[in-house]
Amino acid sequence: MIKTAQLISTAIMKTDIIGFSSIVGELSDFELSQLLEEHKKFVIKIIYKYDGSIIKGEGDAFLISFSSVTSAIEAAVDIQTTLKKMRENSDVKFRLSLKIIISLGDVLHKNNDVYGDSVNILSRIEDITPPDEVYITEPAYLTVKKKKINIESVGSFEFKGFNGTHNIFRVILGRKTIVLADQFILFSDLQNFGSLVNNYEKLEKTIDNSDIMFQQVIKKFNGNLRNVIADAYLVTFNKIDDLINSLDHLNNYWSKACEKFELPRMRLGCHKGTINIYRSCISGHAFNIAARLESRGINLNENKNTNNHVITHISSIIRDEAIEYKPELQKKFRRVPKKELLSVTNPTTMNQLKKNFKKCTYSYLA
Repeated sequence: MIKTAQLISTAIMKTDIIGFSSIVGELSDFELSQLLEEHKKFVIKIIYKYDGSIIKGEGDAFLISFSSVTSAIEAAVDIQTTLKKMRENSDVKFRLSLKIIISLGDVLHKNNDVYGDSVNILSRIEDITPPDEVYITEPAYLTVKKKKINIESVGSFEFKGFNGTHNIFRVILGRKTIVLADQFILFSDLQNFGSLVNNYEKLEKTIDNSDIMFQQVIKKFNGNLRNVIADAYLVTFNKIDDLINSLDHLNNYWSKACEKFELPRMRLGCHKGTINIYRSCISGHAFNIAARLESRGINLNENKNTNNHVITHISSIIRDEAIEYKPELQKKFRRVPKKELLSVTNPTTMNQLKKNFKKCTYSYLA
């Protein structure tokens, strides 16, 4: 434990037993002492696995430091999931339920104690944390390795004694698959990309320009690059305006690149819905729709015009939300007739398209 005063960036965890005052009234002094001692051993055993160190304990609550936010959250998940299993096989009056809160910031370590805003805010967040949950601050969220931990936003809050609003996040316990709802999905692909396999110069020009273009989209329009498979990019957005601005940017950038380097035509498919992410795997019906919209862009009339370097095929939900966001965008959408969309000879593909595209689709004219 640090005894001299030092200011150190530290991940701090606070644990608190739910309804401790009522537990005190139900147990004898011996039972209470035994319960708290066992609980302390339980907490210490887990946090030591993740290099945690108890700063101080207050009977039903502990303040614990970690050198890594990811380690702190992994310890919190371990504590909550283990407690859940223990509650299933214990006497009612010995079943403990915890709130766990984690923050990150510059902390003054002095005389075996810690001081600072990131310590003080823990008690405020504790007031909004439900039983059996793990809540974390925004600085902790921005630092954690998100590929290892499933986290979602709780919302913005104002806390007494603190200026402004604070974004708070919740660690999702149990499943590891990340479920992202209401995502604006953009799926890209290049026509005849396979023809470049032995043309190394053009292949490299194509990939270089694709990477630069999509990195600009991520930076300028808050895009999230979810995956890259060869020449196909999967990007999601949280807002319709970011998606529309990205479509305009992609069309402008790629048209100029095509004219300069004679690159292959790009097709885009856009839809809105829920996607599932587990490690590098992206799945979900909405993702599949976006991919099929991109694929069937080859049928659009715009694809017959060699001057069009980007073909954008979108679902009705994208078009409707875009017009709601900016009514003058209506003139940029062309409704795609079913006859045009379904002009394929393969009966299996025809039935699949009819099933997926019950509503009308649109071409976006950037």
